[in-house]
Amino acid sequence: MGWACRRHKDLRDMPGVTRLSQRPFLRSGYTSPVPRRSLEELSSDECFALLGQETVGRLVYVDDLGPAAVPVNYALAGQGIVFRSEEGSKISALREHDVAFEVDRIDEASHSGWSVLVRGTSEEVEFEHLHELLSRVTGYVPLPWKKGIHKIWVVITAKTVTGRRLADF
Repeated sequence: MGWACRRHKDLRDMPGVTRLSQRPFLRSGYTSPVPRRSLEELSSDECFALLGQETVGRLVYVDDLGPAAVPVNYALAGQGIVFRSEEGSKISALREHDVAFEVDRIDEASHSGWSVLVRGTSEEVEFEHLHELLSRVTGYVPLPWKKGIHKIWVVITAKTVTGRRLADF
């Protein structure tokens, strides 16, 4: 008997575990309440529509210590992802490598949600081009939550955009 079977062998003895359907759970005659859902692939347009609904995402980059993911608040400028930062290791790393940007919304109560992953390049916006960038921003202008002078504006340009939604079928 494998480890998983031994671990779940005594499910029938656990409080609240009942026979849920005719499908056996690890041949014990008990089942797990498995939702009937699938992952739905999202189009690029659907991904950007979802990105436009949120204000905080995770910037993924590689620095001297390896991969890192940090939350940043952002806005969209067309299909560019715009955020502000202070000078530091994050900005130094962005100058050297491609980046990823991830946004999701999870509803723990219904066990549903979606996720969008953008992979691309980042570019610092020069001060003389800031007005043009701000004219393309839809919604609010990103205001960092952390204290400090966040004078570096960064735009992520997508190379690939993928998204998935957990959907009932």
